[in-house]
Amino acid sequence: MRTFIVTLIVSVLFILPGYGQLNTVHNHFRAGDVLIKQQVGFADPGEAGANKLWDFSKVKTINDEYNLTYSLPPLLDDSIYIMGDMHFLKKDIQDDELVVGTEHNTMYYYRLTNDSLLQLGHENPTIKLEYTSPMTLMNFPLNYGQTVVSDYKSRGLYSSTVDMQSQGQMITSADAYGKMVLPTGDTLSPVLRVKTIQTILDKSAYTQNPENIDPVTEDQNNAIQLETCRWYSKGYRYPVFETVRSIKLNDNSEIFSTAFFFPPQDHLYLDTDPENQALLDELWKETENKQEDSTAKTVTLEDLMICRIYPNPVESQMSLEYELKQDAKVSFELYSIEGLPIRKIKAQQKTAGTYSETLDCSSLRPNNYVLRITANNLFVNEIIIKK
Repeated sequence: MRTFIVTLIVSVLFILPGYGQLNTVHNHFRAGDVLIKQQVGFADPGEAGANKLWDFSKVKTINDEYNLTYSLPPLLDDSIYIMGDMHFLKKDIQDDELVVGTEHNTMYYYRLTNDSLLQLGHENPTIKLEYTSPMTLMNFPLNYGQTVVSDYKSRGLYSSTVDMQSQGQMITSADAYGKMVLPTGDTLSPVLRVKTIQTILDKSAYTQNPENIDPVTEDQNNAIQLETCRWYSKGYRYPVFETVRSIKLNDNSEIFSTAFFFPPQDHLYLDTDPENQALLDELWKETENKQEDSTAKTVTLEDLMICRIYPNPVESQMSLEYELKQDAKVSFELYSIEGLPIRKIKAQQKTAGTYSETLDCSSLRPNNYVLRITANNLFVNEIIIKK
């Protein structure tokens, strides 16, 4: 019997300044919040990057009564919180530290500690699952441009009798931002997309019958990849849109795909969420100011310079050719994906014109890197691949 376990983990190690930030004040789960979800047809989540446009105006509603509620865990004798087989003394727990999310007859157990949102397990009438160590769903704050790879393991019971074990890897990134056309036809901006790609290896069969199972073959046959994209908008504590797709890795066949729309007008929790309501009020004021001064224009790096980077992927020498449209102070900095500085072309004051630089990458180990291009304190981050 194959066991399918859906879990999420988001861990943040490297913060690159840029648009979009999720934080505990505005985005942590809260007991008492109720979300109205609409299950809709799957929509292509599109590519990563800046200034993207997602048009979900054509998706069709499948189920318009799919709700998600957050609550405190049950309290025993007014002193002990109970989450599955786990027990916590009430006196040791802060407000909103423990939260239970309930949807589709499943309870998900969460804990916020040291600005890390952890998933401790989940259960429903069929499955009871816990993590051998808590899974990190998110480290706050989370900014655009962050990516992390993490491993996990879990164990549990199916139908109260059959042992389940799984492990795998999660790749998580806040990989895109821009604006979104909602299924209602309204436009929401700005939005930040958080994407997770989770590999799930079901180890149950090998654990139960090790003498009859080839672990390599079993992993190849049972490996599943779960891709989830969530779009967050300023002023809303929870995602506004979500896509989910699962495939079998051995033949790349799709197991299922779906999507969910969280109508902003139905976010019932906002009446008791002054922090996010203040952000919405601020957005309204910004909109009014833009209408009053339609000539206002935000200056971006593209207004100052055009830069060409090649080759990418690179083996040894990388060429940087750029054209300055006006005088600017220019610098190039190469970082590891963990945020450590690797190479730097120090800042130089340049007059308008065309220039070229060379960055030596020959001694770098094969991996992904981040190149930050800066001109007059405006910057853009580009992913560089070293062969």
